Amino acid sequence: MQAPDRLRSSWWKNLKLTPSMGVAVAVLIAGAAASWYMRQMHGGSINAQLAEGSLRVNLNTATLTELESIPGIGSTLAKQIVAHRPYTSIDQLVAIRGIGASSIEKMRPYVKVDGEAEKLR
Repeated sequence: MQAPDRLRSSWWKNLKLTPSMGVAVAVLIAGAAASWYMRQMHGGSINAQLAEGSLRVNLNTATLTELESIPGIGSTLAKQIVAHRPYTSIDQLVAIRGIGASSIEKMRPYVKVDGEAEKLR
């Protein structure tokens, strides 16, 4: 059984192009090019400069990405740290479920409560 003539025909020849289609293609190409450029500039990782343990961050001003650079802190704990702001002492982190005294001691070199974030490595 053969396909009907309408299916074998070059349907794409009758396609009417609109300016919005051109814009969509341009945005798609620009996004792909920007993604490639960022991978080339950062050695394959956009957040390469925020490797785990590479920053000493201020608990009161750090972004989620900066908080996740602290060893032992994932996205869930980072969100809880932000929700419990402001902090006057690092020891106040013990109020967050999942962070105990031993966790605070391990992260103490990577956190502070005043000043700007600083690069450690």
